[in-house]
Formats: sequence, structure tokens, C-alpha cells
Amino acid sequence: MLSVKIVAVISTLSYQSDAEWEVNILPFGSVYWKDEMPSIGELFDKPDDMAVIFKIFGMRIQLWDSKPLDSEEQQLWDAIRHQVPTWPLFKRLNLSEAQRVARQEAERQVEQEFESVGSDPDSAVG
Repeated sequence: MLSVKIVAVISTLSYQSDAEWEVNILPFGSVYWKDEMPSIGELFDKPDDMAVIFKIFGMRIQLWDSKPLDSEEQQLWDAIRHQVPTWPLFKRLNLSEAQRVARQEAERQVEQEFESVGSDPDSAVG
């Protein structure tokens, strides 16, 4: 569940049918719309809320892939949807073809970054 403060913040986000969407490499490795994400400043000192928000974005990716949520995920999804039913994220459960392509490219970039970090001996911490 989200804190009262973050519920209030998300409740101020209003769905805009013409909102711009963009690629987010980390933490999502996917696309999102600018009207669905609270500012990082509002989340910075709320790591528990940030984690829940990131989980919800991840669950939406599963839904885009036509993968069902497990019972624990479904409970969280339903609880958050009950807390902030007007969150624009819940209005975008399908992608256009252009968004699907952008999402695939974002995921490919993330995979390449992790592969290059894993294969670069200079990137090891030690």
C-alpha cells in the first residue's frame, strides 16, 4: 500500500489522452507517459512508496505481455487501484504499435547495457 502522502501526490496526476510518452531505461526498461509518474523529488525520501510504484509499473509490463499476475501481485494491483483509481497508469493497459516498438528497443538497450557491464572486467567492483 502507498502512504497517504503519495496517494495525495498520485491523485493529482490527471490523465491526458495526448500526453507524451518516452522511454525509461532504468528502472523500467520500457515506456511510460509523462502524466503517470510522480516527480522523483516527491518520491526521493519515500523508498517504500517508490518500490511499490516501480512494482506497479512492472506489473503493467506483464499485462502488456498478456501474462497474468500471481495472486500476491493481483492483490497489490487491486489495492493500489483502489487507493488511486484515477492514476493515469491504469488507463494505459494496451500499447500502440509505435509504443510497442519503442518498448522493445528500450528492453534491448537495457539488455545490452547489462551484458556490456557483465563482460567488462574494468566494471567489476573490488
